[in-house]
Amino acid sequence: MSSRPQQMASGSFWNAMERFSTMGIQLICTFILARFLTPSMFGLMGMLVVFTLIGNTITESGFSQTLINEKDVSRQTLSTIFWTNIALSLLIYFILWFAAPYIAGFYHEPILTDVSRVTFLVIPLGALSIIQFTLCSRGLEFRKMCIISITASLISCIIAIIWAWRTHSVWALVVQNVMSYALRALGFWLTTKFRPALTFAGDELRRLFAFSRNLLISGLIGNIFNNIYTLLIGRFYGTTQAGYFVQADRIRLVTSNSMTQVVQSVSYPILSQINNSSNPSNPSNSSNPSNFSNLSNTSNSSPLYQPYRRIILVTLLFVGFLMTLLMSVGEDLMQLLMGSAEWRVAGQYLMALGVVGILYPLHAVNQNILLVKKMGRTVLWIEIARRALMIVLIVAALQFGVEVFVWSYALYSFLLIFLNLYVCGRPIGYNLMAQLRDISPILMGFLLMIVFAECSNHILSMQNLILRFTITLSLTLIVGLLYFHRHPSFREAHDLATQLLKSKFNQIKP
Repeated sequence: MSSRPQQMASGSFWNAMERFSTMGIQLICTFILARFLTPSMFGLMGMLVVFTLIGNTITESGFSQTLINEKDVSRQTLSTIFWTNIALSLLIYFILWFAAPYIAGFYHEPILTDVSRVTFLVIPLGALSIIQFTLCSRGLEFRKMCIISITASLISCIIAIIWAWRTHSVWALVVQNVMSYALRALGFWLTTKFRPALTFAGDELRRLFAFSRNLLISGLIGNIFNNIYTLLIGRFYGTTQAGYFVQADRIRLVTSNSMTQVVQSVSYPILSQINNSSNPSNPSNSSNPSNFSNLSNTSNSSPLYQPYRRIILVTLLFVGFLMTLLMSVGEDLMQLLMGSAEWRVAGQYLMALGVVGILYPLHAVNQNILLVKKMGRTVLWIEIARRALMIVLIVAALQFGVEVFVWSYALYSFLLIFLNLYVCGRPIGYNLMAQLRDISPILMGFLLMIVFAECSNHILSMQNLILRFTITLSLTLIVGLLYFHRHPSFREAHDLATQLLKSKFNQIKP
């Protein structure tokens, strides 16, 4: 029998495996589908994502996370939530069914009436497996969840590629989406023992909803604002521009957000351990050189100061370096991956979104400090302030062209740095100016890499695509290595990457 720490470690591996494998399959599928479909078709599907996410969020209503945190859960409780999920999903689906013509009118795309009505089937299909997914999470059955997700993604992608090859229509993307949800639901039903009983406990539902409603509200706000740029680009600038933006943003999400989440999963428990330990001689904080725990020795009054400082610098360098390399060859990269020169516009958008990707670790890791310090009210106020800032910039940018609108996203992320660094650094005595002094040399290095890349692209503009791509990428990599090889965080970033890879492989050893 595996111990609890071993189960958690194995779960962490399979959870990461599921996330990266599913993203990888979907990216490869997209690159193949782009040979048969137009950017506007990807834009059509991207514009419906926000409605799907809102429907799924209301359907789930935060019950999944609430049930995971419950000590004991009866079959009656599970059945109550199951039937609630099903009822909500059907209600949302029928509302969206009747709203489909208005959604199509909003985007000035008549085809969206039929496309959305079929696409929104993912909402009731997803509701069928919410409880099964929750039970697997409670039981730490992440290996099973990983296999189901990868299998569903792989089969649905193969079907979509065949459909696109035969029809060259947006319905290939619709089929891919619906089949993925259907196969995932089928997989969970075939591999879990739970079957809902014909029972309903209203009191239990009200008790759970008292805890889950906050998750529901935060989920709705997050899903709306995280997809608002795609929604508005589709509305005001057309489906083709939305398609370019969606694919560029997908590259950004895979590179920046996913990598940062991996580092967060390591840093959060370590920072929590340091914060909860009042004894500096605690062996757990000093005797293990293989993690960040030994960073707590510092002259600063807060034991979190030095660990946090080093974690954020390493993450910024690690994630930002990869993101900068992609930005340096953005246009050529998108043309090579998507198979057509028309996708070079997405590469231009990747330059702006790359700025968002580089700065994302500063926002995400900073928030860990507030979570560790249990400053929930401060997190709420930051969330309100950042959304207000986004709305102001969006309203201003809509007066201009799509390029300005996309770059307003980068400006939003840049301005948000000052708020996050100021508020999040105060609890550990890491003031704004000190943080800016630490991150400025790293950001200057990324800027230098971009300048050299732009010069290379300009000089080689008349050369063969692959030759220009290879030379520019190599030059940018060399410039970056020469600039950063003496930076103290560079070695730590290398060690962190090596440690993460070793730990993941060790977790799957019998």
